[in-house]
Amino acid sequence: MPQLGYTVGRDVAVDITTPTGKLRIPKIMTFDAKPQVSNQKITPLNGVSDELQIPTGWNGTITAERMDGTLDDFWAQWENNYFNGIDQQRGTITESITESNGTISVYRYEGVSFHLTDAGNKQGEKTVSQTLSFTANRRKKVN
Repeated sequence: MPQLGYTVGRDVAVDITTPTGKLRIPKIMTFDAKPQVSNQKITPLNGVSDELQIPTGWNGTITAERMDGTLDDFWAQWENNYFNGIDQQRGTITESITESNGTISVYRYEGVSFHLTDAGNKQGEKTVSQTLSFTANRRKKVN
């Protein structure tokens, strides 16, 4: 639930669906998504410039504390599929946010490609943080 009208991290839930089913990451710590645009400056003869922005998808990261082999196994299967010539289909991410008025906003990232960008730094007496990066064709509001 929001605090003093502000959205805080615990107001956000993330559901990840891969071509092989739900990816249930036990301890998601952060979810970061950024829209991507292609910019084109247009300067007509009168000299007053415009900037055309074209949406080109989204990218982001999910960081997790490693509690089991979920992300390692997911990536091992992805690699195995690649080397066995199996086509890698795209997935989705559904982001649900509890708003300060109690409603829930739901956004779906479509055409998602995943990439385990950091399998984690293993050190004595420290937790292992992993990073799953993604790109998406677009994000749509579901409700």
